[in-house]
Amino acid sequence: MAIRRGHEPEMGRWALPGGHLEWGETLAEAVQREVREEVGLAIKPGRLLYVAEIRLPCAHFVVLDFAASVVGDDVIRPQSDASEAQWIALTGDYNRIAWAEGMESFFQDHNVRDFLCI
Repeated sequence: MAIRRGHEPEMGRWALPGGHLEWGETLAEAVQREVREEVGLAIKPGRLLYVAEIRLPCAHFVVLDFAASVVGDDVIRPQSDASEAQWIALTGDYNRIAWAEGMESFFQDHNVRDFLCI
C-alpha cells in the first residue's frame, strides 16, 4: 500500500505510511499506530527490511521499513497525513509512481526485492 503525502515535506508525492516514534513506544507499536492513523488498517509488523537516511533541506529522517501482514479487513482509506491511499501492484506499478525521495532506492534494495518477489 502507498499513500500520497498530504503535507510537506514532499506533499503530493507517494510513500509508504510512516511517521515518528512516540515516547515509550516500541518500533512495532509505532508501525501499527502509523499505519492505522494513515490508512485505517490493522497490521502485524514483521521483520525489518530496509533502513534509509534521508536528508532534505527542511528535514532529516532515519527511515525503518518493516514487513507487515494485514490483520482482518484489507480496505484502506486515507486518514490524517494522507491525501490518498491505494494498494499498488508489484508487477510494475511501483515504477510509474511519483515517489518521495528515498523510495526508488527502497525498491532496489535486495532485501526488499526478495521479500516482495520483484
